Amino acid sequence: MKVIDIFDCDFREDKEYGFVRNAARAVILDKGKLFVEYASTPKMVMLPGGGLENCENYDECVVRECKEECGIAVKPVKELFAIREYYHEMIFYSVYILCEIIGEGEKSLTDKEKLLNMICDWQDCEVLERQLGELMNGYKCVDEELYGCHNREYIAIKEIAKIFNIK
Repeated sequence: MKVIDIFDCDFREDKEYGFVRNAARAVILDKGKLFVEYASTPKMVMLPGGGLENCENYDECVVRECKEECGIAVKPVKELFAIREYYHEMIFYSVYILCEIIGEGEKSLTDKEKLLNMICDWQDCEVLERQLGELMNGYKCVDEELYGCHNREYIAIKEIAKIFNIK
């Protein structure tokens, strides 16, 4: 599986990273559109997913996260690629998994997710690239974490468009 590395400005090859956060992200396509999450407080755009819990594998995680955050049941089809982010003292490792929607589930948002005012919707890849680029520019010198999140998703959307030949 292809792994895309993102390095922060503090990256050094000899640096020891104290924590690795493993996550899974759902790639759900329909007629060239991607299923995404939008948050309004703060403004965010991302693919559904989140961190592995307990002894979950990536497929189990993406199934749980889609149900909890979006209220949909998905079937993982194939791991497409991963993005490994070196960020201060941590490494974020996100596996992007092609999924099919197979039904509905019951949303179960955390208190933090409720505060984000999240909604899920379909969006064109081209529009997503533009939205993520605008958000990255807006957060670049203001909020390093939100900039990094949108940079990761921007890179992921470009990779998805390349894999599926979406213009």
